[in-house]
Amino acid sequence: MATEQDSVIEKITELNKMAKRLNRDATNQAIAYAYKSYLLAYENKLKPQQASALVILAEGYLYNDIYDLALEYGFNALEIYKNDGEPEQIAETYTLLGWTYYDVENAELSLKYHTLAYNLYKKAENEQKAAVSLNAIGLIYQLKNQSKRATEYFNRVLVLANKYNNRTLLSAAYNNLGISSNNMGQFRKAIEYFQLSLKYSTGQLLALAEIHNQMAFSEVKLGQYPMAKKSLDQALSYIDKSTSNSKKENLLDYYRIFSQLHQLTGDYKQAYECIQRYNTVREELLSKNKVNALLTLTIKREAQEKERQIKALNLEKSLKSYQRNTLAIIVVLLIIIGFLLYNKMRNRQRKNAELAEVKEHMLSNKLEFNHVELKNYSMYMAHKNELINSFIEELTALEKSGPEDALQRLHKLVAKFRYDVNSEKYIEDFNLQIETKYQDFFYNLQQKFPTLTQNERRLCAQIRLNLSIKEIASLNNISVKSVEMARYRLRKHFELSTNDSLSDFLKPF
Repeated sequence: MATEQDSVIEKITELNKMAKRLNRDATNQAIAYAYKSYLLAYENKLKPQQASALVILAEGYLYNDIYDLALEYGFNALEIYKNDGEPEQIAETYTLLGWTYYDVENAELSLKYHTLAYNLYKKAENEQKAAVSLNAIGLIYQLKNQSKRATEYFNRVLVLANKYNNRTLLSAAYNNLGISSNNMGQFRKAIEYFQLSLKYSTGQLLALAEIHNQMAFSEVKLGQYPMAKKSLDQALSYIDKSTSNSKKENLLDYYRIFSQLHQLTGDYKQAYECIQRYNTVREELLSKNKVNALLTLTIKREAQEKERQIKALNLEKSLKSYQRNTLAIIVVLLIIIGFLLYNKMRNRQRKNAELAEVKEHMLSNKLEFNHVELKNYSMYMAHKNELINSFIEELTALEKSGPEDALQRLHKLVAKFRYDVNSEKYIEDFNLQIETKYQDFFYNLQQKFPTLTQNERRLCAQIRLNLSIKEIASLNNISVKSVEMARYRLRKHFELSTNDSLSDFLKPF
């Protein structure tokens, strides 16, 4: 005889099934079912069912490009599965987190979670799911412009896909091999891969749209313009038929490739319109606020995990040790605050002096004044961010060294200074000054390279100001590696050789 709890579990399972089925093509309805499922599971304290609903919610918000919620629900599910779940459930959640980071072009974190998923699948001897993870890792190396290495992973996927006659995976692997071939300039070979991908296609609309988009790119590069137009028309027909929320990614490729085709055939008006549509869709997919929210939540999660570990260790400490540590924290805190205030005052005085010198120099050379003013302002912001970030790291370390009640008292201080480090307003002010004072530079850059995004144009301006990589990273609150990656993409976009200076290239604009 079924118990009341069995009935609840059955209802939750049915809601999750409906949500999972609707997630790709009717995401909002799927989210509604998943929320209902989660609330039932939560009220009845059914942890595994809560985790299942959270995974579906995370997936739904990922399809809707709401990355911060996708990440939050994904991490919540992961926390439950680590305590009460199976290894493959943990692996599936790692995969979801990996795709969330992939969508915002965070290659390192995406690689981390897809690799974790692959290792769990491999340990469980689930070769088909391991192949899916290998395919994802290959795509990440494509994102990092390492096409040769990506190809190695896609060939490994083909071996496993053939072993299990998995047509979906075969089609995806051949399509990805075609994209890698395009990236390496092997356009005829790419078309062969795309034809194989179509051969094994299972009829999924957006997969077909991607294949035809990429084939059109190969045909454009080979000068086969009528065939490219036909492929693009076919891609658009599949995109229009799809009801999936993720079809915007295919629209990006469509507009980008069609813009190139229009340029090569002399229809510059249509080329410009395609670029405008491309930029509009791209901003919708990867807005600054969404990325910032994602990074903020990532940092919060990592800090919470470390805090839990430290609390467990601190429970073993004696009262005497607590008093000694608390006193040390207070003394060091006062020293740090005094040092911070002193440096802030000194930097303000130095900035005022530098600005006074710049204003005097402006009388003889206005253009040089603009350059020096902006660079000084950016260096000030970079120094301010470095100082505050360093302070937060040290203070957080001190916060974690004390027992639980000491940590609670210090938490508000840490939160206050963490709030101060949010320099987005200064960054926007700085970018506004650059765009106002260097209108000709941005106009000339846009005319010659219309596909550059706003962030890429701003990076060009910062490089034009002769800022170092470290200064650019600090100014924009990103890692040095991210700046190097962005510079690499610019060099590739401008078709510069390794001996060409990116700064010298930008000076004539």
